[in-house]
Amino acid sequence: MISQESCWDELRKVIDPEIYENIIDLGLVYNVTVQPDEAVDVEMTLTTPQCPLGPQIIADVERTLQAHGARDVNVNIVWQPMWTPDAMTDDLKRKLGILEEEPEPVVELPPPPPPAPRKKGLFARLFGG
Repeated sequence: MISQESCWDELRKVIDPEIYENIIDLGLVYNVTVQPDEAVDVEMTLTTPQCPLGPQIIADVERTLQAHGARDVNVNIVWQPMWTPDAMTDDLKRKLGILEEEPEPVVELPPPPPPAPRKKGLFARLFGG
């Protein structure tokens, strides 16, 4: 039996051929629903309405989920909300140079305390020093 979670995992195998990244990390998939009869409904978008490789991506989604055990796959392309790079995972944004690594916070340590005054030993008291 397939699950919603396993379908999301399988969809990581579907690569956008223009960007060469998976459609989940790109934020193109909005919802996955597994029906009781193991048909799967996928609500997703494309990076642009004029995406020339949209039909290939849709076919890859269908093929991937059917290979995973889905009886039928219904891909519903939506344009609301419109896709923006904000939909990508932070890891992918960093990989693509969109999001810079946050610098490690600099922790300023207080200076060490001055050394404790040394006690003068017997020789120092006798011979000065």
